[in-house]
Amino acid sequence: MIPECPRSPETRNHTRCQGAELTQTRSGLLSEIKTPIKTEPFNEHYSLIPGKELGRGKFAVVKKYVEKHTGKEYAAKFMRKRRKGQDCRLEIINEIAVLELATASPWVINLHDVYETASEMILVLEYAAGGEIFDQCVAEREEAFKEGDVKRLMRQILEGVAFLHSSDVVHLDLKPQNILLTREDPLGDIKIVDFGLSRMVNSNQELREIMGTPEYVAPEILNYEPISTATDMWSIGVLAYVMLTGTSPFLGDNKQETFLNISQINISYTEEELEGLEQPAIQFMKSLLIKEPQRRATAGECLQHPWLQPPAEGKEEMKEGAEREANSPAPPPTQEYEEEEEEAEGQVREELIVVAAYTLGQCRQSQSETEGMTPEQKAVSKRFKFEEPFSALQEVPGGFIY
Repeated sequence: MIPECPRSPETRNHTRCQGAELTQTRSGLLSEIKTPIKTEPFNEHYSLIPGKELGRGKFAVVKKYVEKHTGKEYAAKFMRKRRKGQDCRLEIINEIAVLELATASPWVINLHDVYETASEMILVLEYAAGGEIFDQCVAEREEAFKEGDVKRLMRQILEGVAFLHSSDVVHLDLKPQNILLTREDPLGDIKIVDFGLSRMVNSNQELREIMGTPEYVAPEILNYEPISTATDMWSIGVLAYVMLTGTSPFLGDNKQETFLNISQINISYTEEELEGLEQPAIQFMKSLLIKEPQRRATAGECLQHPWLQPPAEGKEEMKEGAEREANSPAPPPTQEYEEEEEEAEGQVREELIVVAAYTLGQCRQSQSETEGMTPEQKAVSKRFKFEEPFSALQEVPGGFIY
């Protein structure tokens, strides 16, 4: 998502982060970068790969390019510097600065090069071949994420967000379109993208802004209350619900209804909505979808949540069992065979995963389509619609924007 320029004054203070002196504006934007900005012709070094654009918005377009001297593929994000008559170069510099800061995290998209022309800045980014996780969030039951997949990807998302939060950076637009996969089949790892709304937060000043995607914004955004790292944690709770069920939990027939659902924490945890989900997964979401920011679990606490612990929790018990077996007489061959067979069946049962994510064909439904529906039909139609961003921001419809 590409925001409009900040309207607040650019009073500066300095924030120390990972040994580097970062200049921060009053609006939480970083204004100093280390990456050299190249001004020579972009097409002298990169060749366009024909095909569908990777993403497009009002002020940005992402295309696939190959670097001529290495043959490596990249995603080139072309961003207009002037938007609605305003110079928004600082917004782009902030995005570059955040990407530089997050270089050490394997779960954040890597910045390779930066070019600038009279009207645009071009960010050359790592190419994530698997596309958005959104595609599998809305896929049919057989192709949707399994709960085991969600656990693995959620751990990676949380590790990436924990890294950002440790550097006092909030993403502020975490949603399925901004989580990419390194490959589709077999399922790869995640890459967090689109830092156009990211801000620095600290205890010295409050940051209040209306920004984000309606279905994912936290209540404090709607109430124009201070933004914090907890604001991202709300979005992660919504993201977990979406990945596990294929349903957007707060989606209403319009923005006003969506905002009301968020403000009132109007969310369903019924068996119908969460069919087949284990209790730890439900408790995980409940620990994040809390109105009071200070009561939400942090990224670090989420990583310790029972739902996200790997199956290797029982390793100590297995080790003790192996030691007991080593010190006990060997059982007759027939008994050993029976025990191994029972153990194998137990493992198969443990690995059974219920696929809960599903959707009803098209992801978008117009208001006319929902009129005349029964309450049961409306509940089922609560699928992805992804409203337009707030009026203070610019829409980035369609495919993902890095």
